[in-house]
Amino acid sequence: MKQKNLILVAVAVGCGLVAAFLTSQIGAKSASVEYVEIPVAAKELPVGTKLSKDQIDTMVKFKKFSKDSLPAAYAGTKEEMVEKRLIRTIRVDEPFNPQDLTINAPITPPLGYNMMTFHATPERGVAGFAGPGSHVDILCSVTSRKTQKISVFPLLQDMLVLAIDTNVEGANKAAHPNMSMVSLAVTNAHAKFLHAAINRGADLRLILRNVDKPSEWPDPPTDEQIWAILEDDNTDGTSTGGGGKGAVTVTLPVPVEDLPAGTELTPEVIAHKFKLLEIKPPAPEQFALDLKEHAGRFLLKDLAADQFIPRSALGEKNAEPKAVPDVSQGPTPKEGPNEQKVEGPKPVFWDATIQTVRGVKTYRYQVIEGDYRYIGEVKEDGTVNKPAKTPNQVPPPAKPTPEKKTEGNHKA
Repeated sequence: MKQKNLILVAVAVGCGLVAAFLTSQIGAKSASVEYVEIPVAAKELPVGTKLSKDQIDTMVKFKKFSKDSLPAAYAGTKEEMVEKRLIRTIRVDEPFNPQDLTINAPITPPLGYNMMTFHATPERGVAGFAGPGSHVDILCSVTSRKTQKISVFPLLQDMLVLAIDTNVEGANKAAHPNMSMVSLAVTNAHAKFLHAAINRGADLRLILRNVDKPSEWPDPPTDEQIWAILEDDNTDGTSTGGGGKGAVTVTLPVPVEDLPAGTELTPEVIAHKFKLLEIKPPAPEQFALDLKEHAGRFLLKDLAADQFIPRSALGEKNAEPKAVPDVSQGPTPKEGPNEQKVEGPKPVFWDATIQTVRGVKTYRYQVIEGDYRYIGEVKEDGTVNKPAKTPNQVPPPAKPTPEKKTEGNHKA
């Protein structure tokens, strides 16, 4: 073998020995690093999540960490976390700190929320199944002071339970917990609703929401409707904090569009050409309250959209046709150039000012032959604007007598 080939073989053997040595050193070093497999979040888990026994496998997985990278405190097994709740949000692949797991400890309110506490008996609090981290709806039941009619509606929806205060009943105080107080995460608006309902003497019940797909309430009431129910017919003029003295509790029918005289009030016309507006009680006697009582009758005069319907505008037969002027005697003489035109009386208006949940509102009516025709909302600059959606209005007073009629504006 030539000397050159021998040199190449020697170099190759040397490189192989070096590679083998380095590989053995790296393997030895890797074998010396110890790994620990601990539970981590399989997905993002929001605050209040309960790690129930039947769902923990979908929420938790295991991940290997070197001993040098382990957190200072962590839960090592699923058993340590079963049936506990999170007091803070856990991100994906994040280990569980035992201090973030609780059975019945209070939860810190999320950003933008505060804590509010109220009394709840076991039957009102889902028999103790609602705990910190649960999401509940609050069902409210109120009896009208005037009509004794019971109104049942969802007062608040999807509320986070922060804490449950329980007492223990039984001979040795070890029988079962008896819920006494519940604390919720609330905004300022939630707090006003809840306080008003409690002050009104309402019966409040917690409804535990399904975690994956809660049942939805059909046609939940608006904020204005809730305030109207809670305020009811306070005789002392006080307010629970919602709409003030302008809260509304009764309704009057109004046309949704201009309707000419002679329109027959068939069931179809009543259903599609009219709507109900909520107003402050008591309902005025000069206006029609229930159009179903007038089915089959006719309009005796034109009605404008959103105008309250005077009883005098409803009759048993069609409106008389307008008289046609007699032209047999020639055309009506026109005014001469020097004749002065006689101005008619100035229009008379009636303004209704009410306090609503969004501030003070002023609505204007024009007095026409003893009837009130709704004009629109009076803006700050004095202009009158008829909104696309008619706001809640108050009814005008009884027909003014001729002695009380004056020109200009009148305030309610």
